[in-house]
Order: sequence, then C-alpha cells, then structure tokens
Amino acid sequence: MSAPTAPGAYEIRTSPTSGLRWLTGVAIAFTGFSALIAVGCLLGLLTQDISGSQAFSAAVIGGVAAYGATAGVRGVRGLRAAAAPDVLARLDAEGVHVHEGMGVPEQPDQPEGFGWTTVPWGWVSVVTHSTLDLRTVKTLGADVPLEVLRFTLADDRLLDAGPFDGAHLTQAARLLALTPSQVRTVLLGEAGATDFAGAVEWLRVHQPDVAVLSGTTLPWSNRATPDAWPDSPRVAVVGAHGRLGRLVVEVLARREKAAPVAVVRNEAHRAELERLGAEVRMADLEQGPAALADALRGCAGVIQVSTAPTATAVVVEAAQRAEVSRLLLVPGVWNGDEEVAVAASSGLAWTAFRPSGLTEATPTGEIALGHDVSPGPVPRADLAEVIVAAVRDEASSGAAWPIAGAPATGPDLRKSPDPS
Repeated sequence: MSAPTAPGAYEIRTSPTSGLRWLTGVAIAFTGFSALIAVGCLLGLLTQDISGSQAFSAAVIGGVAAYGATAGVRGVRGLRAAAAPDVLARLDAEGVHVHEGMGVPEQPDQPEGFGWTTVPWGWVSVVTHSTLDLRTVKTLGADVPLEVLRFTLADDRLLDAGPFDGAHLTQAARLLALTPSQVRTVLLGEAGATDFAGAVEWLRVHQPDVAVLSGTTLPWSNRATPDAWPDSPRVAVVGAHGRLGRLVVEVLARREKAAPVAVVRNEAHRAELERLGAEVRMADLEQGPAALADALRGCAGVIQVSTAPTATAVVVEAAQRAEVSRLLLVPGVWNGDEEVAVAASSGLAWTAFRPSGLTEATPTGEIALGHDVSPGPVPRADLAEVIVAAVRDEASSGAAWPIAGAPATGPDLRKSPDPS
C-alpha cells in the first residue's frame, strides 16, 4: 500500500501472525520432504538395477513427489507474499492517513494514494492504545488477542464529513461489534504482530497536545452503543477545586468546545478555575440537592470528585432534578462500596473508577483498567484523562472499574488516601 509521505512520518505496519508463520514453516518442511523423495526416486532409477514394476512405482512416487515439491514452492512463495508487511496507517505532521480497505491491498491499476483517508490532528482529541484479551475478543469472533489503536474525534459532527463516508465501514462495524463512529477511528491487529507501541511513542514526541492513553481491556474500546453526544457536552465538576478536580477541569477545557462548569462553595476559588477555562457556579453540598441542582442546569453530565461523606447521594438527587443523565465518580477508599451502590440505584448512566490511592507522580499515560485488574495507585493527571475520555463513552456505564497506574520505575511514589 502507499499513502502520502512526509518527513518524520511513522508507518504502522503488520508483521506475520503466529498462524501464518506456522503455515509457512509447514509448507517449507513439506516442500523439502517432497524434494528429497523425488531426488531419491530419480537416483534409484539411475543407479539401481530394479525390475519393471519397481521402476514404475519409483517413477510414479518420484513424479508425485516432484509435483508436491513444485506446489510447495508456489505455496511458500504465496505465504511469504502474504506475510509481507502491509501499511495500516501512516502518522505525520498532517494527521492520520488510514487505508479505507482496513488492510486490503490496492489493485495494480489504482492510482497512488487511492483509498486513503486523512484525519487531521485538529480532529483528534484522544488516542487510546489497549490490548483486548482472549476472553474479550471471543465476543468479536476472533481467536487471538488483539491490539487496538483508536483515534477519537474531537467533535462527533465531523463524522458527517466526506472522508468518513463509505459502505465498508458498516461491514467492519458489524464484524468488530463496534458502532460506525467507533470503527471509523480504530485500527486492529493481532497482539504482538503490529508495532502499535512505536506509534504511541511517536505520538507522544510529535503530537504532545493529543492525549494518549494506554491500558488493558478498556471498556469503551469494544462495546457498541449509539452515539451519545452529537454535540460537545456541557460537563459539571463537583469538587472542582480539589487536586483531582482542577486537573479534570483543565482536561475538559482542553478537549471540549463547551466550557466545563466548576462547582465550588468558596468564592475565593473562582479566579483560579476561570483561568483554567471553566464557568464557575457556587453551590454547597451541605445545603442539599436543591441548591446543587441549580448549579447543574444545562449540563449533560456531572463528574463527582468531592470527598464529602454524603456527596454521592446529594449529587445523584441533584442530577435527577436537573435532568442530567451522565454521572462519573471516583469513590472514596473507605466508603467506596456505599457510594457505588447509591450510583447504581440512581437510574443514571453512571461510571466509577476505583484506584486504591492517588499520587502526585508525573503522568505516564499508562494505566491498567478492567474487571480483572487489581486496583492500585494512579497519578492524578492520568486519572483525570481517563475520566474525561469516558464522558462520551456510555459503553463504560453501569460498572465500577478497578484502575491502576503504570508500575513505578524510580523512587517509591508518594500515595495519598484523599481522592480530591
């Protein structure tokens, strides 16, 4: 395949899968064995004094073996051609160049660059790199672990643009159990057969303004739901002046066109949050859900990072009164089960992320997330990115997801039990 090239570009190429390597090895062994039999029969006919029936048998066996060796050579050539790396995508300064055929090579008579779609970096808000384990991909009809590199669009209305039109998207969506909007922004490959890790590193160096998340079995990477947010949602943050809350506000302001709503009770915090790009609304949880409901008016979702003992119950009732449908929360360490139970019975589209602690460590973009992950400490900046990435993905709803950060490689990370 070919696509527009540019200096400093990075190509995401496939490499032979384990099954293809195994078949190639079998074909080579078969070809060699057939060739040995054919040569042996020929030498026997030339050097041995054998009877007519034996000579006929040796000639037939040698002929069949020679035919098998010839077919084996053709098979090995075909398998090696199939194993030649294909370019799934190319990353450069312009954007992401993706082949519309989802890995199908171009025909010889097609002009160079035919079938390629370019997604400008200005359209991309988040890049998620994850590995789907075997248990998960079984639901997709695959029998090997898969890697996903998903480019999430900054505005869902861009899906109506010309580069995303095409009948192949519907077929791919059905195959991968993804919504059309998801499949328009995803690349798949057998785990270990495609250098997605190199692409992630290239993104961090050359596109530092694009949020890059890595994890295991991200819930919103493989479950199909209708597009929930046709426009940029207005999201409120309860507890916006806490350490985690400020980071969430900052990420929301960077990713969404609609300014986030920062809900605080102290007027002294207004200036700092407005500098981060938020609209500040005053409300005190101790005044009850009615006061908070007024602050949530006009919002599509609410993120709760407040650690007040009854915060979840107040936020849930306020969201119901204000007709807010989406709730994301980080439960406390000690009363987390109680908070999750309140959210689960709320009737809202809720999602909880449950680390065992938060740190001030430098964000790495590496997380472990899923029901089979043991909760662990997470840098606040990484958690803020995950929370905001989940706002639009209601496929993660209805669950409290254990989450852990990347393993520490330096001094012990300082942990704080206060998730504010």
